[in-house]
Amino acid sequence: MKRTVFALVGALFAASALPAFAASSLEVPTAATAPSVDPRADSTTFDPAAVAQLSWDSTSSKAAPEDTTARVSTDGKFLYVRFDATQSERIVSAQPADGRNGDLVWVELQPGGSSATTYRFASSPDGSGAASASSGTAPVFSSSGSTFDGGYTVTMKIPLAGLQSVPSGGTWNVQFGRAIVTSGTQLVWSHDGNVAQAGTMTMPASVGSTGSAPQ
Repeated sequence: MKRTVFALVGALFAASALPAFAASSLEVPTAATAPSVDPRADSTTFDPAAVAQLSWDSTSSKAAPEDTTARVSTDGKFLYVRFDATQSERIVSAQPADGRNGDLVWVELQPGGSSATTYRFASSPDGSGAASASSGTAPVFSSSGSTFDGGYTVTMKIPLAGLQSVPSGGTWNVQFGRAIVTSGTQLVWSHDGNVAQAGTMTMPASVGSTGSAPQ
């Protein structure tokens, strides 16, 4: 897989004298029914959900200048992610090829531990999506987006059956990120940068088996 912005950020952190930050963690709830993936719906319809705030500007090593909330849930077959982003700059939507063409939100997942496959699912504010994997093929996922005065919302529906080495429950490495193209700013959830050093999320036992999620 082409080197992502996370790898670049990781190198910058390693080369700097910044203090180390504690990795963040989430506990993902099981939804009896799938949460709404309509980006025009109120955020309260995305329930139950674990909540992650993208509060760190990794470009300038300071608190994030814009608010971004990521919500995560699962029904055992799909991982559902919703991003709610405020933005004072002009919103730019473009196909997220390598994360350079426009505004972007993404989630990076590493279900099988630090040496396992890393998956990246990204979407622009209009819902245009792209997925990649460090080895093998990333599963096809769906994404939707909607802009509003002062920001945008993106939702993702990621099939767990397409991910390799998914344990039954357990802890995954994860990072949530956002790029604002006008200012060249990258915001992240866990301060450590790349997914191997990022935060974790604990998945319910309903997720996973030997090799893939339940069909």
